[in-house]
Amino acid sequence: MKIITMLFLCAIMLTNGCKKEDDEPENPLDALPPATQIGAQTFGCLVDGEVFLPKILGRNGLQSFYQNINDTFTLSISTESMEKKTINYSISIGGSNILQLEKKTYLLSSDNSGNLLAFFSTGKLNEATLFTTDTDPGKLIITNFDPENFILSGTFEFTVLDETGTEVKVTNGRFDVKYTN
Repeated sequence: MKIITMLFLCAIMLTNGCKKEDDEPENPLDALPPATQIGAQTFGCLVDGEVFLPKILGRNGLQSFYQNINDTFTLSISTESMEKKTINYSISIGGSNILQLEKKTYLLSSDNSGNLLAFFSTGKLNEATLFTTDTDPGKLIITNFDPENFILSGTFEFTVLDETGTEVKVTNGRFDVKYTN
């Protein structure tokens, strides 16, 4: 009888201690990864107020590189998130022929050589990828750049317009990655 009672009590404790997968925090910001600077391989943001986190598995998970080729640099931080198991959303931040990164604030503008930019894509058939522009640039703040340990951390935000002029707002973005070079 004692064993049955103990098993019953353990089952109750385990049931009460487990968080259901469907439980989401009331505040979407609480679902984002912490803003660390240790190369924790994290990325998250809000897209129109909804949580965007990378896929855990698969070839389109969080990827980042920062390369110096002939004294010009190329940066890319990109990831994909699956929404409702049918539509993949992608976010990418980067640029080519840019100056060496440092801890400071950058504009996310157009897809011109030397600029940093951001894009958002829904992955829906026949939908265009939406890029930041010179007239409505976003913002990237590098909070940690450690080239010895290949760590890059920061925050970002940007707004893009779809083909009908509807805004897609990406806010409260944060990342902490180990990049390849």
